[in-house]
Amino acid sequence: MDRAAPAAPQPPYERAVPLRPLTLGELLDAAMQLVHRNGRTLLTVAAVLAALEQLALYPIRLAADYQPASGLPGLFSGYWPVFALGMGLEAMIITGLGLVTGRAVVADVAGVPARALGGFRPGTVAKTVLLALVAGLPALLGAFLGPVWLAGYPLFGLAAVVLYVERQGLLRSLGRASAVAFRGGMRVLGVRVLGYLAWALLRFGFYLGVLAGQDFLSLGDADYGWVLIPSFVLANTVAYACLAGLDAALLIESRTRVEGLDIWLNRAALRRPLSADLLAATR
Repeated sequence: MDRAAPAAPQPPYERAVPLRPLTLGELLDAAMQLVHRNGRTLLTVAAVLAALEQLALYPIRLAADYQPASGLPGLFSGYWPVFALGMGLEAMIITGLGLVTGRAVVADVAGVPARALGGFRPGTVAKTVLLALVAGLPALLGAFLGPVWLAGYPLFGLAAVVLYVERQGLLRSLGRASAVAFRGGMRVLGVRVLGYLAWALLRFGFYLGVLAGQDFLSLGDADYGWVLIPSFVLANTVAYACLAGLDAALLIESRTRVEGLDIWLNRAALRRPLSADLLAATR
C-alpha cells in the first residue's frame, strides 16, 4: 500500500516590517505593505481627514484670492502663510494616522489580524488628537520660517505610533518620539523628511497632470477648482496613509537597530506567543 505523500510545509508568516535593520527602500516598501494589508481602515480614515483638510483650506484660499486652477502662486504673493498652514495640517493628519498604523504594525509583528486587537478606546483617540495638534505646531511654524520645517516636521511625528505601540502617556509619547527621531545620527528624522519629499514630488506631478486637463474643458479657474479639490483629496489620502505607515515601520526598525527589539522578541517567543504587550516594553 502506497504511503501518502507528506504535506508540503507551510511558509512562515512574512512580516511587512522585518525585524532587522532596513534600507530606505525596504522601509518605503514596508510602509506600502502596511497600507496594503490595512487599506480599508487606514485609507478610509485618511480620506476623511484629507477631505476635512480641503474643507478647512477652501475659505482661506478664497480670502487670499487664490484659485488652485490658476497655477502655482508667486513666492511673494502673500500665499506663504496659507502654505505654512497646509503644511501644519498635513503634519497633524500624518501624526494622527499613526494611531491606525501603530495598531497595524503591532498586529504585523505579533502575527495576528489587526481586528483581533480590538477598536480604539475614546481616551486613546482623544490623546491622539492632542498629540496631532502638538506635532502640527512645529511643522506649521517651521514651514512659515522656511528651512526650519526640516526639524519641525519630524520632531513629534511618531508620537501617536508610540502612544499605541508602547502605551506611553501624552508627555512620554512626545519625548519618546523626539528621542527616536534624533538618535542614531538623526536617521529617523532624515528618513521621515525624505519620505515626505518623495510623496510631495509625486503629488506635485499629479497636480500638474490634472491641471493640464483644464485645456480640454471650457471651465474657468473657479469652476475647475471643483475638479482639482477632489484630486487633492485622492492624492493626499494615499500619501498620508503611506507616510503614516512609514512612521510605524520606522519605530519598529529603529528599536530593532538600536535597542535589540528582534533579540528581545525572539527570546520572548520561546516562552509564549508574541503579543502586543511585548512591544510595549522599551529599553
